[in-house]
Amino acid sequence: MPNRWIEANGIQLRYELTPGASGTVVLLHEMGGMLESWDAVVPLLAPVASVLRYDQRGAGLSEKPPGPYSVGQAADDLAALLSALAVAEPVAVIGAAVGAAVAVAFAARHPQAIAALALLAPATVLGEANRARTEQRIAAIELLGIRQAFVDEAAKPRSRYEELRLAADPAGLAATWRMLAGLDLDTYLAAIRCPTLVVAGRHDAARPSDHVAGVAAKIEEAEFVVLETGHVMAIDTPGLVATSLLDFLDRVGFTSVPQTTGQLLDR
Repeated sequence: MPNRWIEANGIQLRYELTPGASGTVVLLHEMGGMLESWDAVVPLLAPVASVLRYDQRGAGLSEKPPGPYSVGQAADDLAALLSALAVAEPVAVIGAAVGAAVAVAFAARHPQAIAALALLAPATVLGEANRARTEQRIAAIELLGIRQAFVDEAAKPRSRYEELRLAADPAGLAATWRMLAGLDLDTYLAAIRCPTLVVAGRHDAARPSDHVAGVAAKIEEAEFVVLETGHVMAIDTPGLVATSLLDFLDRVGFTSVPQTTGQLLDR
């Protein structure tokens, strides 16, 4: 299905809705990403559910209003998008990194709209040790643009995530990063009552597994799993991520997984 645009919560959002079996899975991309971050995951989920993904406020080809942004505002964007698309049944929401923070806020603010939640390397709070470095990075993004702001992290060849990030709007990325810098999700985490899976990457230097385990401990009856992957796991190991998600969604009764989807291989 081609990308489309729709008005939701006062802004225009680019989205893709892949029709499938009953039930809708929503995919929320990481900071610096866009709906293409999920390209390799969508075909693996589509046999068991409809899949909705979109460029969040300030990202990709969605509208980029001036900041500041807030995680509650981003969660309300999703609620408005679901309403605009006439998705009435509760959805499963899967968020990556900052997208996971939006998913947490959505689950807390719109509990009637969510059936299940999966958080991949969730961003929930910025430690004081990283605050000064983060402020420097934000200033570099605004002053120098994306390429020069991340020249110290550049890999050769670039990763798929780095390619997507180069296309980010500096103002939108900076506003999202400031949202991250101000995050404190403890109240939202404590309010979650739906089945929840929290996923850490064993090789994730940005959010080590012990930090992510601490996030899971703040959610009532959340499941916690560590996968053999890194930080941007939906891009780096889509088959591994999809297998874990499909198993979780099946066990909580959101989907019924066909045998052909078992143990997907990464490609």
